[in-house]
Amino acid sequence: MKASRFVVKNTALLSIGLFSGRLLGFFIYRRLTGLEGAAGTGIWAAAVDITSILIVVSNFGLGTLITREIVKARERTADLFWAALKIRLTFGMAAYGLILVYVYATGFESLIRGAVLVMALGVFIESAAMACDSVLQAHEKVQYQTYSQLLSAVVYFGLAWLWLDQGHGVMGVLWANVASRMARLLLIAPLMARTTDNWRGTGSADVSTRWLMKLALPVFLGTTFGQIAYKIDTVMLIEMLGESATGIYNAGHRALDLLIMVPALFATALFPALQRYRETGEKPLEDVARMASRAMRYLHLVIFPITVVCVLGAVPLVRLLAKGDEFAPAAGVFRIVILGLVLNAANTVYNRVLLAMGREKTFIRLAATVMVVNVGLNLLLIPWLKWNGAAIATLASQIVSHILHRRYIHFTGIYIPWMRGHLGGSAALLSAWAVSVPLLNAAVPGWDVTWTHLPQNNWAEFVGALAVTGVIYVGALFALKVLGREDLQMIRELRNGG
Repeated sequence: MKASRFVVKNTALLSIGLFSGRLLGFFIYRRLTGLEGAAGTGIWAAAVDITSILIVVSNFGLGTLITREIVKARERTADLFWAALKIRLTFGMAAYGLILVYVYATGFESLIRGAVLVMALGVFIESAAMACDSVLQAHEKVQYQTYSQLLSAVVYFGLAWLWLDQGHGVMGVLWANVASRMARLLLIAPLMARTTDNWRGTGSADVSTRWLMKLALPVFLGTTFGQIAYKIDTVMLIEMLGESATGIYNAGHRALDLLIMVPALFATALFPALQRYRETGEKPLEDVARMASRAMRYLHLVIFPITVVCVLGAVPLVRLLAKGDEFAPAAGVFRIVILGLVLNAANTVYNRVLLAMGREKTFIRLAATVMVVNVGLNLLLIPWLKWNGAAIATLASQIVSHILHRRYIHFTGIYIPWMRGHLGGSAALLSAWAVSVPLLNAAVPGWDVTWTHLPQNNWAEFVGALAVTGVIYVGALFALKVLGREDLQMIRELRNGG
């Protein structure tokens, strides 16, 4: 129970920082789509997604590994941090050199080229900041990570809004992104140094850049292949169909990029608890399995309703995110890609379990397979189905990833019960919707709620339908015994600061 409270609390702290940034970023994105249209949005998306691949390369798979190694031996905090920073800056410079060659070799227009090169400057900054994140997570000081994310969000919003007002367009937004990353680093680095210990270092020969690179290589290859698989569709679209098609696809995919952070943050908070169980538990395999099962259950109870709401409300949600009739096809993209959110939530838990069990090498085969599937399907489907083809390729990749994660978990000898939480939570939501639709149609027939969509043209009606369904859903969770007294006790303790 104590570990569960720890995970939920840290997830909440991380969510506050990150989602405040995403919320403010939403207003910037909406303004960008209105001012620059699909073509400008496509340029912005290409710059952001290419840079996200470079950040993964620069990080060299060290994020969670640093946390794991510090949890094992806190006295090595300084040695691990500085070794990781050297690796990341070296690979950051190499990645920037590669991107220089790429943008000139492919013949990008000057605006796209400049956008990619400016955004890529953030690789060095973010790599250093994420090393600080790993140390803080290992020392269970994630609140300071939250502070840095809040500062970054405010700086980004203020500068991006100002520079859009001044007519700097896409480049103004990208420069604001780089400046916000620098603000975050300037806050989190001194906070890390002041609030964590063991900064004198041991001088141990056990911690070296060569040792750390060898340890991280499987994770590096796995995360790099995985990020390429997730982001390559944007690069392929801009090469094959141009900026406007990329902008339409990004508007449909953008909500998934935001919502996928929920399971990612939960898994980040979960990992230290899994690692402690693996290292110190009386029955480590059983303890890890029990913790992972509970994590998957709670995640599904949140993620599945979000997924269903997005499918039923795709049209108004995309209209809210991106201004302009040219983005209307993005609703179809959104309905397809969001189906992968439930699979991604389970995959993030499986991923952390594999890492806690020391199975990093499986990530290479897993991610390489997913990458090949994704690239192959994009090459096949984009010329035929355009942006919807890229969306189908993304969903298919998530399905393949889920199957492989389950297979590799089986090889560890751990059995993670998932049926009760998934089937029970799904049944509760479907029951709630089955009650809500006839109830709402009888009480407020003008809301136009059907089995396949929520209200389309009125946000008050949309929110009202969600509220009614949400209340019935919570009741169904207890009626079907998906949630019980133990869960209520944990909620009370969290509310009371326990």
